[in-house]
Amino acid sequence: MRKAAWKFFLDYEKEESWLNEMSVKGLALEGFFLGRYTFNDCHPDEYVYRIELLENLPGNLVSRQYLDFMAENGVEHIASWGRWVYFRRKAEDGAFDIYSDIDSRLKHYRRISNLLLAIIFMFLIIFSTFVFRVLFESPASQPYVFFFMIIYLCLLIIIIPNWNSYRRKAKRLKLEKQLRE
Repeated sequence: MRKAAWKFFLDYEKEESWLNEMSVKGLALEGFFLGRYTFNDCHPDEYVYRIELLENLPGNLVSRQYLDFMAENGVEHIASWGRWVYFRRKAEDGAFDIYSDIDSRLKHYRRISNLLLAIIFMFLIIFSTFVFRVLFESPASQPYVFFFMIIYLCLLIIIIPNWNSYRRKAKRLKLEKQLRE
């Protein structure tokens, strides 16, 4: 039976954990788009899910080769959203971890951190244009400006801590790597 759930995550590890909890309950992810997850029934704990931010879009030749490599190793590509890809593998096939070493996990955290930083800069630029309008234009002519300022400020307040979290995770991994060398 097909089921849908709406949920929004900024932390891919929490999202991954939630998808694996859904699998334990007998729900297999079949699709994803903008916070809408589509599930079908499956045997409880049938699949293990992983999420990854690719360096390029899935249609890129390098990404395509990587997705083919994953498929050859029994990993199914379920969905994509931008550079984010959703993978699953049968739990009976054993442990499923995309990052086998510190370097690959560190690179992944840096990719996520850089993406969030780009989004933060974009939101700051948009927010600044609204501030400029408030300071230099008649507020009566633009009543919606304060509304959008508040929205972008809230988005920044939500995204900045997540960016900082990934930045700190990358720092910790870098220190761990240095200690092991």
